[in-house]
Amino acid sequence: MRRRAFLASALTAASALTAGCSSLSPRTEHTDPAVETDDNPRDRAKYLQFDGDRDDGDLATVGVDPTTGPLPRPLAVSISHSRDTELRSLTQRFAAPDGDGSPPKLSLRGPFEAGHSPHPAVSLFRDETAAVVEVHRFGELADETAFIDLAVTEWPESARRLVVDSTAELVEAGAFERTHVLDGELAFEFFAEADDGTADTPGSSG
Repeated sequence: MRRRAFLASALTAASALTAGCSSLSPRTEHTDPAVETDDNPRDRAKYLQFDGDRDDGDLATVGVDPTTGPLPRPLAVSISHSRDTELRSLTQRFAAPDGDGSPPKLSLRGPFEAGHSPHPAVSLFRDETAAVVEVHRFGELADETAFIDLAVTEWPESARRLVVDSTAELVEAGAFERTHVLDGELAFEFFAEADDGTADTPGSSG
């Protein structure tokens, strides 16, 4: 699988949803992924592992890594997938369910690394309960592992949980094009800094 960093910025984010196109290709829904954690015990990264019905191993992996700090500040998202598939779209909802009811506020960090078109098309917005990131088109990155860097610019003060719901679409080439819809959820728990600057012990993650 080829890999290239996908670093999106607000300057390149699309403001409108790209119209969906109808397709007669068969669709397979994957809604029960395994949840894996990072091998490093100090790393909070978690991954949705979609195996599907393939004989050659994994279909796709969607990862979220709240990289530093007692609360989520940078968020690193990754999507890897099998060589014979292409990324079509991604929707992620970031919610803080134990907070004051307001969603976190996110921003996209950095320019696209790639210098060729078509570029990915991205929208970023908030609804009543979540910050939403939508990638409507992956462009030249569709057949590679994609990386998105997000910054949490506002976090609900009392919240200590982050829930990320991800829905991705892959297209599998072949005699007949086949679409895979991947749906899963990751949950993280965080801890507050004590008054002396140390950090309380985090609880168990959901």
